[in-house]
Amino acid sequence: MEFVNTPFGWETAEVEPAETMKGKRSFNPDRYDFLLALTALALGYLFSRWVLFSWRGWGVAVFTTAYLLAVTAYMMKKRVFSGCSAAWFWMSATWLTGMSYALWQNAGFGMVRAVFLFCCAVYFVTMASGCTFLGKTSNYLPIDGLNTVIVIPFRNFLNQYLSFAVYRKNGRGKGKCQSVIAGVAIALILLAMLIPMLMRADSGGFRMLLRFISRIFLNAGAWELILYGVIALPIAAYLHGLVSGAAHNRGTDAIKPEKAEKTVASMRVLQTATVFIVLGAVCGLYLLFILSQIPYFFSAFSGSRPEDWLVYSDYARHGFFELCGIAAINLSIITACNVFCKSKRIQSDLLRVFNCAIAVITLVLIATAFSKMALYIGVYGLTMPRLLPCMFMIFLTIVFIALIALQKWDFSIVRLALASGAIILCVLSLSNPNSLIVRYNTDRYLRGTLQDYDVEILRRAGSAGVLSAIEVYEQTMDERLKEEIVRYLLQERNALESMRTHEQSFESHRANERLYGFSHED
Repeated sequence: MEFVNTPFGWETAEVEPAETMKGKRSFNPDRYDFLLALTALALGYLFSRWVLFSWRGWGVAVFTTAYLLAVTAYMMKKRVFSGCSAAWFWMSATWLTGMSYALWQNAGFGMVRAVFLFCCAVYFVTMASGCTFLGKTSNYLPIDGLNTVIVIPFRNFLNQYLSFAVYRKNGRGKGKCQSVIAGVAIALILLAMLIPMLMRADSGGFRMLLRFISRIFLNAGAWELILYGVIALPIAAYLHGLVSGAAHNRGTDAIKPEKAEKTVASMRVLQTATVFIVLGAVCGLYLLFILSQIPYFFSAFSGSRPEDWLVYSDYARHGFFELCGIAAINLSIITACNVFCKSKRIQSDLLRVFNCAIAVITLVLIATAFSKMALYIGVYGLTMPRLLPCMFMIFLTIVFIALIALQKWDFSIVRLALASGAIILCVLSLSNPNSLIVRYNTDRYLRGTLQDYDVEILRRAGSAGVLSAIEVYEQTMDERLKEEIVRYLLQERNALESMRTHEQSFESHRANERLYGFSHED
């Protein structure tokens, strides 16, 4: 305690230790950190075996559920769980995305979904513990991302191993540790004596249970267990470092808000005249580009192509990705001009006008690109490489509409963009887009609005396209298409039979073991 001079006079105040004031908090683990260390080992092993290399459907779902339960229980016991709406939002996004692996394969969307799941899982930790830069999602999201993914977990990378020594701090703890070891040793001795006796008195069920358990852990071979165990060690240390570092608020304040705000303020070096000239030139260039080719530029809205373009695909693809790139560049231009301009947005009416002008022009470019993609889909059907750019354009549309609204109302556009992107990706993960794509193409082909039916889309969809393929096979008169569908169905049947053969061999082996048990008893 010491006296501090405040505007209301001299008052007493708590003085933080020097280590805390400098942001270098020491890590003092307790029993919950020890339990988290053990849980992290199990989670690391599950991640290395079910997620890292194979991304197994139910494996990812089980790991995600176990991860969320472990993190939430630990933070509640440590009394650091914020319980805010944002924490529950990111928990829901993480769990729903993880569960989508158990529902759909989502071929062609795997990398995007995996990266999204990782980002949601780690961001949930910092959001639930209240360790974000301003206590919530803000315009300093890049700093939150850097802290969450790199700074916090690696600055606390050894916390797991320090937690294992929690019972060695005093004699009583050491005695507890020795008691636990002694109890485990005695239990193993008793199990070694009782299990053979129980197997001799077993009618077959207990033996099957033991065999099943042994296969789960030993079927892959001892060397695989060792390999997955070695890989699990750094994964577990990363998980424990992230969660315990956020809970102990250790390494979360490497970058101070005051310092960041001063840095942003020091970046305002451009005169308003310079910024206005740049924005005016960009707006003029876009207007000239649009007005100079109105018939070509907007022909896709009417569902037709210009006379000079004989192939729909060439017209639809021509300039599409460039327009999407320009939309992203415009967002960077607006951000840079508002960050480097000496006059703030709320202080300059002309700056707000330029922001709105570029946003409106960008929305026109997005609408044009979307109309081209719609024309392309209308002629050649829907595919995953065509669906994902459409989702990206919807996301950009939300961002630029929010940018226009930002010129009048004050809110965090980064928070809105992040939540919108998360919702879009969650919907994609849960909606089985491959099945929707196949169903869309099938309905249009059977109605006669789609000229060709691409069987390659069925192959990319995997088993999600079987029912649609059978429906097309029964109604089409195209013999060549029927042959391609038959090859696709045979490929899927072979894959299914291979899976069933593996399951049947396992069941047959179990039946033989049970039969051997009965005959042995007789």
